[in-house]
Amino acid sequence: MNTLPGLRSTFDEDAERYSRYRPHYPKELFDKLIRDTKLTSSSRLLEIGPGTGQATKPLAAIGCDITSVELGAALADKARAELRSYPNVHIITGSFEDTNLPESSYDLVFSATAFHWVKDEYKFTKTTKLLKPNGYLVIIHTEHISDDKGDNFFFASKPIYSKYMPSSDPVNRDKDLKLPSINQLQPPHIDNLLFTLESFTVFPRVITYSARDYASLLSTYSPTIALAPNKRQGFLKDIETLIIEQFGGTLEKRFAFTLTIAQKK
Repeated sequence: MNTLPGLRSTFDEDAERYSRYRPHYPKELFDKLIRDTKLTSSSRLLEIGPGTGQATKPLAAIGCDITSVELGAALADKARAELRSYPNVHIITGSFEDTNLPESSYDLVFSATAFHWVKDEYKFTKTTKLLKPNGYLVIIHTEHISDDKGDNFFFASKPIYSKYMPSSDPVNRDKDLKLPSINQLQPPHIDNLLFTLESFTVFPRVITYSARDYASLLSTYSPTIALAPNKRQGFLKDIETLIIEQFGGTLEKRFAFTLTIAQKK
């Protein structure tokens, strides 16, 4: 089921910050996506939640006709600006659930770090109606994973999360929670009555952040945005101070970008 459903529109509050600090998807992920789904310049795509257009651009560059549906008006405007040189991209402001789209019209429906926000009753039923026969559903996720060195920062920051977010997110209430190792990652749920899982691929990446830049990254996440302004400021300041005082001012953060490809039955 959806997590934190009331927060899915919060990303729209600062589109510029979102664009600047969210980690970028690796090129090899798109290379595999294009190769395995046999995309060409004549392919017709639908994107759910383009954000600022980061995942749209590599597919627009090969000439695909792309319709992108973005809930946030500011994010949609930012995506239009980022993608202005691609006349083959058409951005609709609205929710995927409520937007009228032509059935059996798309070769591929894709969503990058946004599919989990779609209401459960629409995720697969509406998607399969929109796809052509044998069309593809592609889900891209960004995962925080273990550094396999003790995850010192993860555990050191837990008291800060408990202080500012004691009950807003089940993750922050679970004292026994650990970051998954890369080999523990699993594909997201796929409705196997409607789709066949074709592949699940993981692309690891390590990004080094300054204390301020990591705090800025956290400021783009929905639980942080949902905090009252004074609490948000305190939370981010405490995170920044922790990195400076206990981690020498920089933080190596390990991510895994996952690519899930499923085909319509």
